[in-house]
Amino acid sequence: MRRLLSILDRITLGGAVMACILIVAMLALIVAEIISRKVLGVSIEVAWEWASYFLAISFLAGSGHVLRSGFHVRVQLALTAFGPKWGRVLDTVATAMAAIIASYFTYALVRLAGVSYTDETRSSMSSNTLLWPFQALFAVGAIFLALQFFARLIRIGLNEPLEITTADAPLMQAD
Repeated sequence: MRRLLSILDRITLGGAVMACILIVAMLALIVAEIISRKVLGVSIEVAWEWASYFLAISFLAGSGHVLRSGFHVRVQLALTAFGPKWGRVLDTVATAMAAIIASYFTYALVRLAGVSYTDETRSSMSSNTLLWPFQALFAVGAIFLALQFFARLIRIGLNEPLEITTADAPLMQAD
């Protein structure tokens, strides 16, 4: 079981790396657009549209690793107010509900990408961009998050630490 958890952690770490790459790509597109407009007087037609897709994808792609690292917004006050036993029960119920919701969200995004692929759905912007590649990446990010919620449930069952500390997080360095 711990091997499975390790694999899931590595998968969601890959999602965090993907998120970082997409943020850099988003920045590059925006900078290129600004330079192109100022220097050449020409706009890069897809820059703002694709940058917004990259931002949305990076949000979900990195969410699984953020959950594992313990940086998601949670109501820690409620968890501690109920004491360790009932706080753990509340965390288990909340995590199970989140896993179910994340799974349905993932299913919907995968289905949306599939329909967009079949129908060759395009953006309503003047770029006429095919939407399924971006929707597919968005669905992959949702998969990362859903997997980490299920990993969290397993960790609750094994009574293991639910989050890694900042010093243990692979993308972060402690000072």
